[in-house]
Amino acid sequence: NVFDGTDPQAYLAAYRCGGEPKPSSQWQGENINRFCDPAYDAMIDELARTGDLARRGELGKKMNDMLTKDSFTIVPLVDRGRVSAHANSLGGVVLNVFDSELWNAADWYRIGN
Repeated sequence: NVFDGTDPQAYLAAYRCGGEPKPSSQWQGENINRFCDPAYDAMIDELARTGDLARRGELGKKMNDMLTKDSFTIVPLVDRGRVSAHANSLGGVVLNVFDSELWNAADWYRIGN
């Protein structure tokens, strides 16, 4: 159960109904927890159609709550904090809890004196 990247869509879609391992799929499938909720599936479909970042954030938070505090499908047990630093002369650095410190390195720039 590992999330990687900055967009949660692929991770959250793994909990769609029908994605559970079963004999007909030779026990292949990402939904090993067997979570199934038609309302959740509808939100995954909306997330796939939505480009608005604020709406995507709302949907992601609602789906996360459905998987964690509403159904206990996922029980987060560990929160590993990290320490990050950068020079005061480096601009555009935005830390992201879901990815490495370098995720937006293409947007970094030097701040002049």
